[in-house]
Amino acid sequence: MSGSNSFTASTPSGMPLSALPVQSQPAPADLVFGIFSGQGQFVPQSAIWTGAVSKTGDTLTGLLSCALAPTDSTHLVNKAYVDAQGGQMSGIVSTLVTQAQDAATQAQTASSRAAGAASTVVSAQKGVPNGLATLSQEGNLVLGGLDCLGVRNGHVLMAMDLPTTDPGISGVWWNNGGYLCISQGTSA
Repeated sequence: MSGSNSFTASTPSGMPLSALPVQSQPAPADLVFGIFSGQGQFVPQSAIWTGAVSKTGDTLTGLLSCALAPTDSTHLVNKAYVDAQGGQMSGIVSTLVTQAQDAATQAQTASSRAAGAASTVVSAQKGVPNGLATLSQEGNLVLGGLDCLGVRNGHVLMAMDLPTTDPGISGVWWNNGGYLCISQGTSA
């Protein structure tokens, strides 16, 4: 056989188990060695697994408590923490509702003021040169108190209530039982 196998010895690093302090305990037969709180200890196997809850699903029959506030979204929380958060949220929601109600009241007040101001501006523009013309209830333009129905062949069509008796004024129209008449006026 030719060649040789050579192994290089290396020095292990770290702390040997023999250097760890060992807590003295009675020696039952089912002891398991472990490092707990920085000390090498023999712990009964039953103490390790008694009361353990499976990570993949199990049933808890007693109370479970957690005194710490969570620092991560996956941490367990206690009722006091949930109640405190709920109280904070309730306060925040209450504040937001009050702010929304105040904003709605302010908007309604502003709307009423704007409508009043617009009405005042519109009223001031009626009946003045280059101002606003009013519309009748039927939607017709009102000129001089008469409804303007439109324009046909260059003539303005007006709707007006005619007197049903001769007004006695020359040139004024009147309704004589459904017939249109022009008053001759009164003779002096």
